[in-house]
Amino acid sequence: MKNIETKWLEDFLILEDTRNFSQAAEHRNLSQSAFSRRIISLEESIGVKLFDRSSVPLQLTEEGKLFHSQARNLLKQLQYNLDELLGQNTQKKPNITFAAAHSLSLSVMPKLIHDIGQSHQNFIYSVEAIDVDQTVKTLVEGKSDFIFSFYDDLLRQEPFLSKEMLESNLYPVSALNKDKEPEFSFSKEETPLLNYTKNSYMGRLVNRKLNLYSHLNFRTIFVSSMSELLKNMVLNKQGIAWLPEYSIKEELRQNKLVILDDNELIIPIKAYIYRINTRLNMYAEQFWESLDNRK
Repeated sequence: MKNIETKWLEDFLILEDTRNFSQAAEHRNLSQSAFSRRIISLEESIGVKLFDRSSVPLQLTEEGKLFHSQARNLLKQLQYNLDELLGQNTQKKPNITFAAAHSLSLSVMPKLIHDIGQSHQNFIYSVEAIDVDQTVKTLVEGKSDFIFSFYDDLLRQEPFLSKEMLESNLYPVSALNKDKEPEFSFSKEETPLLNYTKNSYMGRLVNRKLNLYSHLNFRTIFVSSMSELLKNMVLNKQGIAWLPEYSIKEELRQNKLVILDDNELIIPIKAYIYRINTRLNMYAEQFWESLDNRK
């Protein structure tokens, strides 16, 4: 078994963050030559090159990207174990880290955590809302154990693992007027549209649907990557939007919103929990296994 020192792992993470040997060495209070030797020692110990030194700024190799997540998890688990050994209170420290798409973190995540928490009360979660286009980077860099997000071709392939958590739909909806009729409809000229940003997951789906139904006359007046913001603007009678079913159930029940079309203009969506295919800490691995036991 190769001897890998924890300080080398810390060196590696600092270098990945700064992408500069001189800055990383200064951060570690080492000469640049001494710091470089430690990085080389780490690479020789694991048998792969971690950095592409021909790139400016410095870039991780494919092996380096995978090792980055492993190194971060190893140091995190080691620190947790040391805290327990020294009798420090680990009960209040998060042992499962999540990054989730905005709408999922607000509407779906609370129930998921509640359901799993019934049988795993030792789980402590840290959840951060992120933009969907940040998901791959967040996992590769080891910033989160898991990502809760929508379908992504890259994340459905190695070195990632995934479990489907949700099937839902985007519905075109409008607020109601005082006569309990839709404030806006597709028959009106230039229906004001509250849309998602074009590069977002939902934005791509909505724009694809609109291209198929080009006879519908929309005028985009606002764009955002956050479905909750779009929902509030729909409730304020500023236009129509395609909103996820899971986020508007209560508003539909209370007759605050109405679905304008429940047939051709529906857009199906799926959400998954993703992780990188490397060993996580004990609690994160238990959480992953518990997903299969959800009702």
